[in-house]
Amino acid sequence: MRVGVGRLVLDFLGNLDANKKRRALEDLGKDLRRKFNVSVLEVADLEDPERGVIGFSAVIPDHWSEVAARSFCEKICTTLDETSPARITVEDWDILHHGDEDWEPEETVSASQEARDLIRRKLSARRPR
Repeated sequence: MRVGVGRLVLDFLGNLDANKKRRALEDLGKDLRRKFNVSVLEVADLEDPERGVIGFSAVIPDHWSEVAARSFCEKICTTLDETSPARITVEDWDILHHGDEDWEPEETVSASQEARDLIRRKLSARRPR
């Protein structure tokens, strides 16, 4: 099983109302859920009216190719870019593999090495030896 995950930082420059930002992000999340059937949530800087951080995740079936899985995550990010009520300053996404004991990670497109190492340590700690 593959899981596409992403984190995007949005800059609401000049906004002074955290509730206005929250409503805009909730509407953006609803649109993404409807279009792509993904989970979307504001995950950080909840009270900062000028900055929003949203995360998304999508379970991707095994029968999809790696290229199709990456294309799907790219489409989500492109849609966010096109429909976002604020400027996106950071876009970080990756495809995680879960349940494949023999799987070796490929070079990822956008996740930092530190994040990949953290994920590997957490996954190896869960596996029975």
